[in-house]
Parts: sequence; C-alpha cells; structure tokens
Amino acid sequence: MQKKISTIWRFLLPVLVLLAVAPFVLTGQQASQQLDNIHAGASEQAHTLVRLLDVTEELVSEQANSAMRLLKQRSQELGKVHIDGLVQFQAMTLPNLKMGETEVAGHFNLVDGVSDLFGGTATMFVRSGDGFVRIATNVKQDNGARAVGTVLNPKGKVIGALLAGKEYHGVVDILGQPYITRYDPVFDENGQVIGAYYIGYKVDIKILRDTVENMRQLTTGFAVILDETNNVRFLSSHVDHAKAEKLLKSRPGNWEFVTESVPSWGFKVVVAYPISEARAVSLANAWFVVFAGILLGTLLIFIILWQLRRLILNPIGGDPALAIDVVKRIAAGDLAQDGLNAKPDTLMASVLEMRQKLRESIDTLQLNAERMRLSASVFDHAHDGIFITDANANIVEVNYAFTQITGYSREEALGHVPQALGFVTYDDSLLDLLWLQAESNSEWRGETWNRRMNGDVYAAWLDIFCVRDEANHIKNFVGLFSDITQAKEQQQNLERMAYHDPLTQLPNRALLSDRLQQALARAERSGELLAVCCLDLDGFKPVNDTLGHEAGDYLLVQLAVRMSACLRDSDTVARLGGDEFAVLLCGLQSVDECTQTLERLLSVIKTPYSLGDKTVTVSSSIGYTIFPDDGCEPDTLLRHADHAMYQAKLNGGSRVQQFDSHHDRQFRGLRQDRERVEAALPNDEFRLHYQPKVDLRQGKVVGMEALIRWEHPELGLRGPITFLPIIEDTDFSIPLGEWVIREALGQIKIWQAAGLDFQVSVNIAARHIVQSNFTERLILLLAEFPEVEPRKLELEITETAAIEDVSGVANTINSCKQLGVSFALDDFGVGYSSLTYLRRLPVETIKIDQSFVRDMLQDVDDLAVVAGVISLSRDFKRKVVAEGVETSEQGVWLLRMGCSVVQGYGIARPMHADAVLNWVEAYQQDPSWTQGLV
Repeated sequence: MQKKISTIWRFLLPVLVLLAVAPFVLTGQQASQQLDNIHAGASEQAHTLVRLLDVTEELVSEQANSAMRLLKQRSQELGKVHIDGLVQFQAMTLPNLKMGETEVAGHFNLVDGVSDLFGGTATMFVRSGDGFVRIATNVKQDNGARAVGTVLNPKGKVIGALLAGKEYHGVVDILGQPYITRYDPVFDENGQVIGAYYIGYKVDIKILRDTVENMRQLTTGFAVILDETNNVRFLSSHVDHAKAEKLLKSRPGNWEFVTESVPSWGFKVVVAYPISEARAVSLANAWFVVFAGILLGTLLIFIILWQLRRLILNPIGGDPALAIDVVKRIAAGDLAQDGLNAKPDTLMASVLEMRQKLRESIDTLQLNAERMRLSASVFDHAHDGIFITDANANIVEVNYAFTQITGYSREEALGHVPQALGFVTYDDSLLDLLWLQAESNSEWRGETWNRRMNGDVYAAWLDIFCVRDEANHIKNFVGLFSDITQAKEQQQNLERMAYHDPLTQLPNRALLSDRLQQALARAERSGELLAVCCLDLDGFKPVNDTLGHEAGDYLLVQLAVRMSACLRDSDTVARLGGDEFAVLLCGLQSVDECTQTLERLLSVIKTPYSLGDKTVTVSSSIGYTIFPDDGCEPDTLLRHADHAMYQAKLNGGSRVQQFDSHHDRQFRGLRQDRERVEAALPNDEFRLHYQPKVDLRQGKVVGMEALIRWEHPELGLRGPITFLPIIEDTDFSIPLGEWVIREALGQIKIWQAAGLDFQVSVNIAARHIVQSNFTERLILLLAEFPEVEPRKLELEITETAAIEDVSGVANTINSCKQLGVSFALDDFGVGYSSLTYLRRLPVETIKIDQSFVRDMLQDVDDLAVVAGVISLSRDFKRKVVAEGVETSEQGVWLLRMGCSVVQGYGIARPMHADAVLNWVEAYQQDPSWTQGLV
C-alpha cells in the first residue's frame, strides 16, 4: 500500500505546483491583453471619426468639382475673360472684370445658375491689388443680402494659393461653420491672375456631432474633435467641456490619449481614457481565468487518479494463473475456443486476441490449399494452351490444351524451349526479346504466328508473364495462348466489308480517308501535286425513277469499272454514297495535268450505258482542289472539293470546277447561318418582347415597341443583333416582317380586351418596305384583325437602312397612312441620309438613337446632338421619342430640352407579352420627372 501511495504522489506533486502557479501567470497575461484591447478600441473609434470626416470631404469635393466645371464652362460661353478699365461697384473702384461683353460685377445669373443645378454657393472674385473682392455671389450675409463687395480673408490660407496662380481645395471656416470649398484662379490672356472662381458647400455635420457625443471609452473616457486652433469642435456628451479642455491641455500621465490627424480638414481626433479604470476592468475580467484554471485543475486531478487506477493498480485485467494456463495451451498447439473473456486493453485481452489470430491464419492456409487444388483443375481443363518454363525458358509443364493446339505431346514438349516447338516461327529472335520484356515488365502480350507439329501455320494470341521468388528473382515463366486463326480470317473479311462499297467494290469513305492521309504524306515528301475531287452524276435520278433501282445499281457498277480503267493504279476512286464519288489523283506535275485527266474522266462518264434493252446517258459535275495550294486538313480538302462540285452544278453542271478558297471563306459560313435562321420561322422559334414607351409629362404609358427574339433550342434566348444582320438583305426579311406585324396585331387585340389602349411599334426592314405590293399585303394583315384600329399600329423604318427608291417608299408610306397606320424614323442620327430621309419621308415621329442619349450627360457632343434632333423635330413638326433612357437625370434633361416621350432600361427592359398588363398597372413614374428636378 505504501508503494502505491508513493507512486500517486510522484504524479500529483508536479500537477499541484502547476495548478498553484498557473492562475497568477494567466491573470497577468489576460490583464495585459485586456489593456491592449482597450487601447485598440480607442484607436478604432478615432479611425472611425477620421474616416467619417474623410468620406464627407470626398463626397462633397466631387460635387464641388462638377459645379466648378459648369461655372467655368458657362463663363467660357460668355466670352474671353479680361479687364476692361475700372468700374464703380458698392462704393469701391474696382477693375472691370468682363467675360466677352458681359460685366461680371452684379451679374448673378452666372453663379445662381450653377447653384440651381448643383446646390451650394458660387462666387466670382476680381483681384484688386493683393486682395480679392466678391463682385457676383449668392453667399448671404447675416442680414440676408448678397455678400457682394466683401473681400477674401487676407490672412487665410486661400489667398496665398490664388496669388501664386494655384487652385485651392479644402475646408474653410466661414461664419463659425466648416465649408468644403474650391477656389480656382482666373487668368487673362497674359497668364496674370485677375480674379477667382469659388464653389462652396456647407457641411452637414449632424451625423458627425451625434457620433462624437454618443462615444464613450470605458466609463469616464471621452472622444473630442479639435480644429486647427485646438479649439473643441465636438465632445462626448457625458463629459464637462471645461474638464475636457483641462485634461487636453495638461495631458496627465494617468490618462491615455489616442490622437489622429485629419489633414484635409486641419482637425485632430482625440480619444482619452483613464489608465486606472482600464486596469481595473482588465483585472476584473481576468478573475474568470483564475476561476476556470482552478476548476480545470480539480478536474485534472480526478482524471489522473482514474488513470493511475486503470493503468497501474489493475494492469492484468484477469486471474494471472488463468493467463499463464492460456499461454501454455497456445504453445502446445491448443487453439480451441473455451469461452474466456477479458476487459479490453488488458494483458489477458491481448493474449486471447493473439490466439484468435493464430486460429484465423491456420484457416487461411487450409483455404489456400483448397484453391491450389482448384487451380490445378483449371490448368488441366482450360481451353487455352498453357506452358510453364524455368528461369532458362525450358518447358517444365504443359496442359492438355497445349498438346491439342500444337500437336506435341507432354513428353515431347518437356525440356525444350518454345522456339523448338514452332512458337514465333517467322522470327527466331523475337521470342528472346519477349522473354526480356516479360522479365523487365513482368508481362508481355500480343499476336504471334506459330507452326504446329504437322507444319501448319496458325495465328495465336500469346500472354507471357514471370513468377518471382521472395528475393524478387525470376523463378518461372508462364505462357498462355489460344488459336485465333479463324478469328483473323473473319477479321480480314470484315475489313474488306468495312473498307469497300458492297455494290461497286470501290473503296468507301473510311478507306478513302486512310488513302488520303497517305497521299498527303507522299505529296509533302515528294513536292508533287495531289488533286482531291468530288463528283456526282447529273441525270441519274430519272434513271432510277423510270427504269428502277436495279438498273441504277447496274449503271453504277459500269461507271465504277469505267472510272477505274480511266485512271492510273496510283489513283483512287471511292464511292461516298448514292451517285457521289471521290477521286484522288496522285503524283501530278501541274494543274493542267489534273484538268486534262478530269476532262477525260468526264468524257468517259458521258459515254452511253446499256441497261438491258435501254441505252441511257448521264453526265457529271466534278469539283476539285489542289494540295499543297490548298493546305487544309484532309476532311476540309474533301469539303472544299464538295463545295467546288456544288458550284459546278450551280454553273449548269456537266463541267469541272476548281475550288476558290477566297470565295469559300467569304460565303461558306453565311449560307449555313442564313439557312438556320430561315428554319427558325417554320419551327416556331421566334418570339416578340415588348418595351414600354412613356410620356414623362403625363406620367403614363403611351405605347410599346415590339422587339423580336429567337428562342434557340440549344443556345437559349438570343437578341436580334445575333441573327437579323444575316437575313436583313435577303428575301426572308419579308415573310419575317409580316410575321412580326401579324403577331403584334394579335397582341393588340388581346390587350384591347384587357382594357389597354396604346400604340404598338414594329420595325420594318428596308428590303420589305420597298416591295411594290407592301400596301396590299398590309391591308390583308389588317383584315385578319378587324377589331384592331390601324392607328394602333406604327411601323418604324431604320434610319441606317440604305433605301435606293426613296420616292417610291414615300408613296408607300402615304398609301399606308391613308389606312390609319403611322410611321416613325428609328435610330435617327447614326445613318448616312438623316436629313434626306427626314425631308422626303412623310413620317410622324423621329426616334433619337440610344447611343446619343446614353452618354449625353458625360459627352457634350452627344448632348448637342440630342438637343439638335429635338430642335429639328420641332422645326419639321415631327414628334420625338428618346431611346436608351437609363437614369432619372437623363429623363429630367430630356424634359427640359422638350422631349417627353422616352423608352429604355430606366423605364423597363423588354418583357414577354404576358407581363405587360401587370407592369402597366404597377407603373409609377420617377418623382424627379414630375418635379423636373434631379
């Protein structure tokens, strides 16, 4: 018992010492960390106030810059800035500052116009000596009068920058309040400073004041903002003003002061707190660590006691005598189960587990022996031949199938190497290489040709692998082989069928591809020309239709014989299918040689054919391309030859046509794309979406524009820019345009029934509008919907379209207008005949292109174009619609310029017809458009 107790204390003493010291160490660390956290919190509060001041200055400065640009722009519009003598102003004699012919003194429209748009205050100064006098301003004095005649603070930081000819940006104290300002010098033509521009904004500091007043660091700490003269601007509300000034002035050592500067304001942010209070808070928080340490130490003692009992006091886990008896029985080979159990992770449990694993190992050995007997049975009864050799490749065992395949008995085979028994009969050295490869890779497999004992040669699939001992040395080689002679014969027949046309016995497309690859390689090596040709028969279909398919097949067989006889052995004739053939002409020296050969072939094809008692004649269209002049891939060469053959047919057939690569690159993709777009109409893949047009003055929806979309089955919904340019100059634009009109009229009918009454605009292609029967076709379309009044349909003509017969289109428009249909000129300003179309086409509406509207507030040229188009519309007595309105500010500017009807993403994106009714009911106009303000 004494020994057990000493062991326990040997473990417990270090733990108790650690538990006594650890709480005090942790308390000190926690207190220090808490002080660091408090200081970091004070710094974060100071940084927050600095960021708030910087963000305020940055936002207002951007607006001041915009106002200054407008002030300078309008000054430049008045004329050149100069001094024209002296002028009496506000009982002072001042230099007469002029902009063009306009005296700036007392000219308030300039500064008021800028303030009306951007807010804030604006001023024009004139330089008088080394001072600057306000001569046009909307800065108000205490009595409400304009502060004209007052001078710029001569001791301020602004006047020095202006006298040096530099701009000034920053915060200036005006009437006891901070203003964010910008001063720019005004120069005469000699570069002398003669005045100054001023833009200023009084900063709304309520948010800043509230933030500072609500700040508190610990209980008695505070936050304060000092101006550039160290006067208190803002202070936490819980601190007395006099006390705060006293602390800031004396800076006692028992207080911590965190100070951050704000250069753009000239202010300083200070967060202060008493160090004694911070330490008290830190120690209070650290007591939790002490309590937790004591609790964990107590728990640790209980855990140690429990582990000592489990690992030291009870190590065996059972009766020692019983454990010794079990070990003896295992040593004697008695592994029988006797029902003994032991606690896990004890010595007794390990002994019982060892006995179980020994019993499982013996069972595994017995199972392996059974498998060996099974493997021997498989070896004897396998249908594949098997031989086993020693490390020197001498056969030591064969199975029954070996004797049946090779003809050698087991006794005749033993002791010989496989080469002596006819293996790999055509290359005696190959089998030696196979042994080496099997030795290095542990396996080899492949086809070999062997010879039986009676001399017959047979094909075999042979696998050879090696067996290694524990030292990784090769002990045996094992070979498995099967007779595949019959399979090889079948393979050859299948290859013949796979690579030749069953009717004509000519090479098919697969064999042609292989020969084309080989021919290209030869042509590259030799530098000779290779002609890749495609041909099909002209007039073959009537033979099939009148004489039957058997006669047509017989004609094709005769044709194959003729073409093969006409060409050289080095050339290839292949049947691609039906009456389509391909020809490879190899080893050509010139293009003329190719042409002569194809002309001769064409003459042979034209020779009459005898089909029973009938004689028929067919011809052929032949297209070809020359390699390496056409250096494309093999499949592309065939496609080029096919294109040339197609062109030969278009040129009348019965001729030879060479591939034109330039023409193909230009029109190859266009034809495929055009065919796919044209197929979308009968496949019902087109959809109409509608974009609203609203009147900003009335605040209501006045129309919709129908915009086509293509619901591609693979690519999804596609916009018109992806497919309309492909077909706009084709006849397909006519049925597509009629489909759009019919769909729009049908939708108007549906909306009428739902109580919606507005006009729908439809875009018309130039190729469609120039049709002589356009009016008659439109009458038929309108007749399909008698419930729809023609005035509800508006047709838009794109201004970028090239219309050759302008007078004819004008007559068409007039005849359609008699029906009640109206017209608009779309995308006005981006084409090449804007004024011509506007003057000669009797349209009611002009639509300003979105490219001008979108950037008009950033680009003065675009703004001028928009204003000019609106002015033209008034002069020509046309309505005007602005496209591409995306912001409320654009709408306000358009209203001011006289355009009230607009459309664009700022109103709504194009939407499905089913969504229009709900959108119209929920539409609410932007308030700034009603007020006319941004």
